[in-house]
Amino acid sequence: MSIDHVGRREVVVAAGMVLVAAACTKQRGPSPGTTGGAAASATAAPPAPTTGSPAPAAPEPPAAEPGPAPLNGTVLAGTADVPVGGGVILGDTVVTQPNAGNYLAFSTVCPHLGCAVNSVSGGVINCPCHGSQFGLDGSLVRGPATRGLAQREVNVRDGQLIAGPAPAPPVAPAVEQEQPQTAEPAPVTVTEPGAPDNAIARTGDIPVGGGVIVGNTVVTQPSAGSFVGLSVICTHLGCAVNDISGGTINCPCHGSKFNLDGSVAAGPATRSLDGRQVSVQGDWVVSGAGDPNAPIPPPKPWWCEIVPPGCLGC
Repeated sequence: MSIDHVGRREVVVAAGMVLVAAACTKQRGPSPGTTGGAAASATAAPPAPTTGSPAPAAPEPPAAEPGPAPLNGTVLAGTADVPVGGGVILGDTVVTQPNAGNYLAFSTVCPHLGCAVNSVSGGVINCPCHGSQFGLDGSLVRGPATRGLAQREVNVRDGQLIAGPAPAPPVAPAVEQEQPQTAEPAPVTVTEPGAPDNAIARTGDIPVGGGVIVGNTVVTQPSAGSFVGLSVICTHLGCAVNDISGGTINCPCHGSKFNLDGSVAAGPATRSLDGRQVSVQGDWVVSGAGDPNAPIPPPKPWWCEIVPPGCLGC
């Protein structure tokens, strides 16, 4: 066999091996490292979620409502139990004293997620759950709470802190406006000729069962021949009586009435009119004791009560 014949055979064998290798490659399909194709699509993992925007946070549950406040009138504590610049927790109520004598009350429920505050220290009210803090006036000092504690009413009575508003003060009865005291009228005497210097009135001018007001003196005749002198000043608030009618002496200011002997007939006065000394001298009622030597006039006949003075012997 020649050298040329051997070389051609080797070339043909080599070419055939190349063709067989190419054919085997096509039958096996793409290598495991390739992408694409039906087989690759069938076994590919699902795409990973994108991370461009964060997932929405779960909403927080609503804040718990404050628990029921203590019944009005419930004694919470003594005022001495609450330190100035601090406070105490009493059940579902916090009581503080930001400054001396100023007491405040709040619900213990934290408005963040409804935990109960559990301490008052360092001038703040503390929630143990998430660290919210509140001032002694209930205002928010630090979150995550976004508002202050719910306030409650408290009042101080006899050294105790009482739940609820302070009771309304009793309504005082209307005070009767006092009238200014009336200036006492000046004494008046009769200046008729023949009248005594201290004459007040004629006896005939004073009706039986009535009287007259002369200056600062009331003269009455409760019964025939009996004359009584009284001050015109009402013993209630000092007004001057100004009328004698219906058997009484009457005050215009507040309605007090006095009998003809000066005793109280109707209030508001509570004591009698002050007396003034009078006496009879002749046909005159005079102030004072009068002249004991003056003759006592005879009693006048009954008709003198109905006829004018000076007529028919009257």
